[in-house]
Amino acid sequence: RLITVIKSRGGIGATALATQLACRFAASEGRAGREVCLIDFDVQFGDAAFQLGLGPRLTLFDLVEAGARLDGPMLRSTTVQHPSGLHVAAAPPELLPLDAVSNEQVLAIAERAQREFGTVFVDLPANWTNWSLSLVARSQMVLLVTDLSVAGLNRARRQLKLLGEQGLGDVPLKIIVNRFEKSVFRPVKTGDAATALGREVDFTVANDPDVIGAAIDQGVPIDDIKRRSALGRDLDAIDAALAAELGLER
Repeated sequence: RLITVIKSRGGIGATALATQLACRFAASEGRAGREVCLIDFDVQFGDAAFQLGLGPRLTLFDLVEAGARLDGPMLRSTTVQHPSGLHVAAAPPELLPLDAVSNEQVLAIAERAQREFGTVFVDLPANWTNWSLSLVARSQMVLLVTDLSVAGLNRARRQLKLLGEQGLGDVPLKIIVNRFEKSVFRPVKTGDAATALGREVDFTVANDPDVIGAAIDQGVPIDDIKRRSALGRDLDAIDAALAAELGLER
């Protein structure tokens, strides 16, 4: 199973959400005897491994360089395992042009990971490429992360339009509003988001900068910072919904 995370725009905490959700998903799947991998395909600004406090010796670049030699053991040796059980393939340490990797290379890595692990999360760059569209086309679920800002919703609407124009409108997709605050004084509300996007928002994730900031600084899951939080409950809801959508019995 391939779950692709895309963002309406940069700076909305999509990678933090993806890493924390993947850790939660991996812990839940681990109790059922299944494995989960996160591949950071943001070859320019990816920092999923950093946010989880991991310092991998090998990265996605090594998987690309492997070419036809890529197999299951090599893939596993390139990933580093988080205490949650999540296997992480880190983004390259140096900035790479988006066209430095080919469609064939990316798909080979993703397909190998799907054979090796039960579920594979992919964090994509903010800018589209042919290979990122190919990954979306092969996904069992796409998570589009946005915020409730006018700019964020405008970009999210454009992302949905692009997917439709590329013939990807039928790929299962959930919209997640990150950094959500329940306030009657908010200028933009979830109802406004539904109107702007032409479809309902599927999930909201509470804005808790102290908890998520401390988790990133320490490289740990948010539960290590605060056992019970609105943020944690929202991630649990997404975790359970994804498992149900993908037909995973826990």
